Order: sequence, then C-alpha cells, then structure tokens
Amino acid sequence: MQNFLQKLVSSVQDIYQKAEELIEEERELPLPQKLLNDFIERYVTNNVSQIEDLHADIFDGWLRLFATVEIKGVSAQLYVDLYLMQLHLNKNTQELVFEQKDATQVVSVDFNTFTKKIAFKLAMWFYRFKGVDPLPDILSRIGIITVQNNLLHLNLERWLAHRPKVMRVLRRVEINRAQLREDQLVLQANLNFRALFGRSAEERLLDEEDDDV
Repeated sequence: MQNFLQKLVSSVQDIYQKAEELIEEERELPLPQKLLNDFIERYVTNNVSQIEDLHADIFDGWLRLFATVEIKGVSAQLYVDLYLMQLHLNKNTQELVFEQKDATQVVSVDFNTFTKKIAFKLAMWFYRFKGVDPLPDILSRIGIITVQNNLLHLNLERWLAHRPKVMRVLRRVEINRAQLREDQLVLQANLNFRALFGRSAEERLLDEEDDDV
C-alpha cells in the first residue's frame, strides 16, 4: 500500500506541474496487478482466518479471482472469472462490485479425513442442485462479500475506515470508475488540486513515512 500511495503522489504531482490552472480533473492512475494483490493480502487475507490466499490475475476487461479457503479441515483452491461492474473509492464509500463471467472452478482440494472428502462432494452436489455458485457463497458466508441480485459486492470500508493515511488520500482523490487492462487496474480518479496542494503533496498524502497504513 505504501508503494501505491507513493505512486499516487508521483502521479498527481506530474499532473499538477502540467495543469496548475485546473481545479479538478479526471486522470488515469494505473495500479499494477502486484500492488493490487499486495493490497488484498494486507487488508483482506491477513484479516480473515479462513482465507489462506486471495489474489487476482487481471486480463483485458475481466479478472480471475483465486481463493484458497480452509474451513473445518477442508482446504480448497478455487477460482472464478469476474467482470468489474462498479468501483467507488472516496471518503464515504469504498466498494467494488463484480459480475460473474463464468462458473467457479475447483483447482484442488485437501482433506484431513475421509468423511470430510465425502462431505465436500455432497456440498458440491448440493450447490449444483440448488443452482448456487460455490465461491461467491463461501466468500459471503465468511464475510468477505455480499451477493445482491447476482452481483458480488466487496465492501472495503471495514478495513480502510480506520486507516488514517488511506482516508487522507480518499478525501483528496475520488475514484468512481475503473478499467481492467492486461496486468493492471486503471483507476479513473478525480483529483481535487485545491485540496491536494494547499500544502505539498508529500505532506498531505504521506505525512510521516513510518505511520501505520
């Protein structure tokens, strides 16, 4: 996240040097896939005990979300392909909304007992019988996402709202659109120059480098 904040500062400084007369302007801020996955690891994976791994491979127009979950002695790696439908990152809302592109695929499963292997197979049969996709349901049950009208809502507020440095950035940068391109998430950011440059960008966005993000 620190690297992303520094990249954000560098980007807005460059924009400001080229357009000092502008008060507000929408600009593209590319977020490399690695930084996105570092963000997911720090703010999601490390805070949910049932998630062993959660990361995304980004393609042009869609992403593949991999999840390794450990629930009651069953460790399963699954993935699902998603479209990014909405993204809101500002001081009031921090949410991403996805739509499934394809059904969940099971990559591998490990069991610590034979009975749990049987239970897993029965659970997969039940999902197929009910017409429910397993990965969104699993992520919903452990509190990662909510599912509404077949859309997957990832609300980041509970992880970000109490991070002062992140919220300082979001008070000055409002992001309401994004595009998925090969290996990167391109944010469409509204940069409020008046708020950003009341004093230097480093002071406003990265007050103390050793602060806890």
